[in-house]
Amino acid sequence: MQDIKVYWQKLRDSQWGQKVRRWRLLFVAIPLLLSLSAVWWYFWMLSPANPKKQDTVSFEITRGMTAKAIGKSLKKQGLIKSSLVFLIYTKINQLDTKFKSGYYNLSYAMSLPKMVDKFVKGEVMLKKVTIPEGLTLGKIAEVFESNGLATKEEFLRLAIPSLFEEKYPFLKTLPEGATLEGFLFPDTYYFPKDSPVTLYIDAMIKRFYDVYYRNGEFLEKEKKLGLNTYQVITLASIVEREAKLSSEKPLIAAVFLNRLKKGMPLQSCATVEYVLKEHKKVLTLEDLKIESPYNTYINSGLPPGPISSPGLESIKAVLNPASVDYLYFVANMNGSHTFSKTYEEHLKAKKGNEQKR
Repeated sequence: MQDIKVYWQKLRDSQWGQKVRRWRLLFVAIPLLLSLSAVWWYFWMLSPANPKKQDTVSFEITRGMTAKAIGKSLKKQGLIKSSLVFLIYTKINQLDTKFKSGYYNLSYAMSLPKMVDKFVKGEVMLKKVTIPEGLTLGKIAEVFESNGLATKEEFLRLAIPSLFEEKYPFLKTLPEGATLEGFLFPDTYYFPKDSPVTLYIDAMIKRFYDVYYRNGEFLEKEKKLGLNTYQVITLASIVEREAKLSSEKPLIAAVFLNRLKKGMPLQSCATVEYVLKEHKKVLTLEDLKIESPYNTYINSGLPPGPISSPGLESIKAVLNPASVDYLYFVANMNGSHTFSKTYEEHLKAKKGNEQKR
């Protein structure tokens, strides 16, 4: 036993033994150093991408955007050091599915955890609001209410021409008692939260002004048609609600313009639905007899004003109607329409559609 101890002592003291001890130390030290380096690298990656650069930029998170996509976008803009670390951090902290969509004001000197915190809290710089074509003023007010920017009642109370006519003189030409129906241009907007409601309304009027009045061609064409802007927008709003296919808008506009020239009532179901405040697949005879100046089945000419906010396509369709002599159209099952020149042709087309149902 003593000999074995002596042997092992000599082996430990030998040059080979000393090498083994050094390697054993390295086997312990290297993983430890690597672990410490990985921890240091991870926390360094969480630090600001550029602490000295105080510039701020706008960053958008769209609805349904994944944490992976957000990380890649942040890295591409130079706002974070690593998209992988962004994903790891959000996964570890179970925050990867809690981001709120919207526009954020970010800085290159902002740490990754600070950015994530803003995304989770929804500290957006601007609120994205989309107003689709064909919405009524009431429905637009509901969009603002659903986005937390205004109550429907407050929006409608302030959506009146008199509050904006000094800035937009064309509003003074609107008939007495008219609202801003039709003149809040449908588009995608980015609004600051907690701002006066008039700021939101003003932005949509300005968009209409830029689209319609900055284009001298529109004013020239309305003169050739013998219409004013209010009449063009009124007719465009009907076209917007009647047409399902963009390609048919100039045809539908032509039908209505042809009927106006002949003194025929427009007989637009869309105007009746405006009175009813609901969409119906089929209007009843009672619906068509409803007493209202907007009912174009019992009143000739244009209704008192627009019935929705028309988009650019519908406005252009009225100003550039198809060169046809159609006076009637009937809706088909697929969303298209069959156009006719005579009432007899119209009845035949209508009967054909009824047989297909």
